[in-house]
Amino acid sequence: MIKNILCHSALRTLAILATLTVFLAAGILRGVEQAAPISAPPVTKVVLYKHGMGYIERQGKVRDTAVMQLAFRADQMKDLLTSFYAVDLSGGRIISVQYETRDPLSKQLQDILINVPEKAALSQFLTQLKGARISVKASGESIVGRVLGTEPITEVINGQSVRQSFRLVILTDAGPIRSADLFGITEFSLADEALQRDLSRLLDLTLDSKYTNRKKLTLTSAGQGEREVRLGYLVEMPIWKASYRLILNAKEKESALLQGWAQAENTTEEDWKDVSLSFVAGNPFSYVMDLYAPLYIKRPQVAVPGLQDLAVDWGQTTPPETSSEFKALNAPSPAAPPARRLMGGAVSGLAAANVAQSMDQMQLESGASFASKERSFGETMASSVGAAAQGAKVGDLFSYTANDKVSIPRGQAALVPIVSKTVQGKRVVYYKAAFSPKPTNAWVLRNDTDLTFEAGAVTFFEGSTSLGEGILAHTLPPGSQEVLPYAADASVDVSPRTEPNLQPYYKGKLVDGILTVTRVETLKTTWKLTNRGKESATLWLNQPKTMPYQLSKPEKPLKEVDNHYRFEVVLKPGETTDFVVEEKRDVQESVDVGHADVTRVRFFAAEQYLSAATRAFLADVGGLMARKATLQRQINEWQDQARRLTDEENRLRQNVNTTSTNTPTERDLRAKWMNALATAEDSLTALRGRIDDVSGQVRQVDEELARKVREFKGE
Repeated sequence: MIKNILCHSALRTLAILATLTVFLAAGILRGVEQAAPISAPPVTKVVLYKHGMGYIERQGKVRDTAVMQLAFRADQMKDLLTSFYAVDLSGGRIISVQYETRDPLSKQLQDILINVPEKAALSQFLTQLKGARISVKASGESIVGRVLGTEPITEVINGQSVRQSFRLVILTDAGPIRSADLFGITEFSLADEALQRDLSRLLDLTLDSKYTNRKKLTLTSAGQGEREVRLGYLVEMPIWKASYRLILNAKEKESALLQGWAQAENTTEEDWKDVSLSFVAGNPFSYVMDLYAPLYIKRPQVAVPGLQDLAVDWGQTTPPETSSEFKALNAPSPAAPPARRLMGGAVSGLAAANVAQSMDQMQLESGASFASKERSFGETMASSVGAAAQGAKVGDLFSYTANDKVSIPRGQAALVPIVSKTVQGKRVVYYKAAFSPKPTNAWVLRNDTDLTFEAGAVTFFEGSTSLGEGILAHTLPPGSQEVLPYAADASVDVSPRTEPNLQPYYKGKLVDGILTVTRVETLKTTWKLTNRGKESATLWLNQPKTMPYQLSKPEKPLKEVDNHYRFEVVLKPGETTDFVVEEKRDVQESVDVGHADVTRVRFFAAEQYLSAATRAFLADVGGLMARKATLQRQINEWQDQARRLTDEENRLRQNVNTTSTNTPTERDLRAKWMNALATAEDSLTALRGRIDDVSGQVRQVDEELARKVREFKGE
């Protein structure tokens, strides 16, 4: 009993504490509700990634206790709830972050005991208010009391019942029960505050449910005076895309101007005005975890330990391939001059998009020809448009941040220059059958800068002429290079011919009666290369590796990449040459010495690559095999004679059986056949004896051969 009293006392204490907590919370919220909601701070920073997400940062000033509201699409709430953060930078406190639930309307209305029907809304609504206090004005008078219900009024017209109206029945405060024509009521109000709140909430939820694509997030920051507040979050956005213009120099064969542009798309529902814009190269992980949708389970009629196994299995991905070891080109390249940025003020992303289209106009506006000014087109480009972004390593990623603030209206996109560098490289004729059946013009882009070049499209120019288009297929970190084909080459022809060849055995080993011999198989590929142009051409020839063959000629390639050998061949003008590539592999064959052909054994016994002991053993085995073969031939001859004698005996017996002794002639023939039969039988008996003797000798040879094979251990 004492135990029960203590339990009840503890429960009462907990109930009192819970009640106090509710009152305190209500007091705080009432204080907050006094502050009118304001708009969220403006967007000040945008970071675009390659994994389908974008970071939005907002920052602005608030005063005292501030309630800020933001609106997001329902599909953005999943990412928002896993990434949203808020901080008061001036000593204030973030009290709460509230957001509209995604609960179904029916679930949200479960705790509201009234509803407003779609049909007969007034009469059916009032029927639900039975017992509620109500104030009604009808026919110029007021009635105050509690609702008893509604009474339908019907009348009969032409023998048919017709429902005309309803009357509201009320138990007045004075005691009498009165009724009023429902459609004659001009005004009524609910005296019960709880019902009034339920009705307001019901209407709010019903209205909000019609706008399911927008969800409000309300942030409350408490403090004194004016303060700085920062908000940040990730939402799904289009990946940023990179594109490049590579301006080749007709005189400087091993340098070019690389201009890189980043494409940013504002798919949000507000303008970006004077924001800090960054582009991150790399592929960080990203996943979708739905923290927004309420999760329910069907509960059994017993206690539930808790909701389990909610982690999303988003799988694993392999990390990006590291760049191949940097390989310097043959000729040393001159030091790259520093990129010059002579642009004053902000660069308009939309205006920058027209740079490539206005090259000819730039050339005309520059006055005399570039040759007369001794200035290359690339230098003119470098002085006209510089990089409007600074590159920096961020963790294991690389970021380009625009130097100037950028404005992009919603629903629009912009090109922002992020790279303007003189880069080192090399012009080559590139052949890779898997890429193109014809040789191509290509540029070997060598990244000896401190920037990371993001993968993207590359358009090649020389002067104001477009040479073709290529693709930087991989992110190119500092200290790496990539071949960028951009046009089919019209001067170099490539034609391969492959011939297999088996060379003689060159080594062997005998173990446990098994002779293993090895010889080399060669795949010889002859490349017929022709340069029909008037200038020398450096050909990068890519030949697929043939497994399990190993390269033997040339001794080593320029490089091994992408399961290919890469060779560099310099072709003079008008030259035709054969470039030979040989790949070799060892081919092994096994010979069971004890059961091999004598000719094959004697062949290997004469091979000098075998040890003297092995050759002597094989010669001995060959002699035994030759002796066995001689004995076997003798046995075969005697067996043939025995078969002929057996056939003759069968003929004689048949003749004897078909004759009689009635006449002297028949008796003579019979006697003759019987003598011949006896002679054949004697000969057959002698042959069988000789066969048995020689067969015994063959068995002795086999036993000796098996013994020799068994006892020979090799070297």
